[in-house]
Amino acid sequence: MRPPPISQAEIEARISGHLDELLALWWVEQGASKPRDLELIASALSFPREQGARVLDLCCGPGDVGRAIGREYPNAEMDFLDRDPFLTSICAGVNRRDQVPGRIIVADLRDDGWHDGLAGDYDAVAMVNALHWFDAAHAETLVQDIHALLRSGGVFVFAEPAAPEAQFAVGFESWKARQPPRYSRENWERFWSRANALLGYDHTELWGPRQASGIDEDMSVAGWTRLVQGAGFALTDVLLRDADQVIIAALKP
Repeated sequence: MRPPPISQAEIEARISGHLDELLALWWVEQGASKPRDLELIASALSFPREQGARVLDLCCGPGDVGRAIGREYPNAEMDFLDRDPFLTSICAGVNRRDQVPGRIIVADLRDDGWHDGLAGDYDAVAMVNALHWFDAAHAETLVQDIHALLRSGGVFVFAEPAAPEAQFAVGFESWKARQPPRYSRENWERFWSRANALLGYDHTELWGPRQASGIDEDMSVAGWTRLVQGAGFALTDVLLRDADQVIIAALKP
């Protein structure tokens, strides 16, 4: 991702009076089932609610997942990491306003040293709709990195798009076509057009071209399970599968 034409401090200043507006547009863009997904992810973690657990919201965006976990675990120590300085600026502003403790780190998972600023030994790492942007080999490396960041008994919980296995594809796609879509181009454009207007430049141009070899929606649920087990996770469970994505939890032995 190319650096923006203004500093992160200036980004935060330009959006500071519009946090609720941006969050409302973001939640519409993310789909009506997002609150259910966040509640499930936060509820699935296996440590006591009063524990001062260490949690990493990886590819955090505006910080939805980390704050959902923080509501369930009020003593948790949170780290939020994302490559996008605009989205992390929303995260920082909301966290300050709502008195959510935790560090915010700007780092790109395409860089080998993306985890250098993290202390590790996390009780949980949560990640939503990020691994599928990478090719399978890089996604496998990232899951190995996540495994290394977790303590023994730590949990990796993630949500990703998932394709059906070939034997079930025709029936699944027929059923999926009758379900309400999670995302729409219109909602995406509404969020980013407002963001660009506040920022004074087209932020989406900084992302560069999408990786042509990315997983996208082509990995099956079994494929995601094999990927995390290949990285050393011992126990995996499918927490939810709907028309658009799967939520999986994996335990480090």
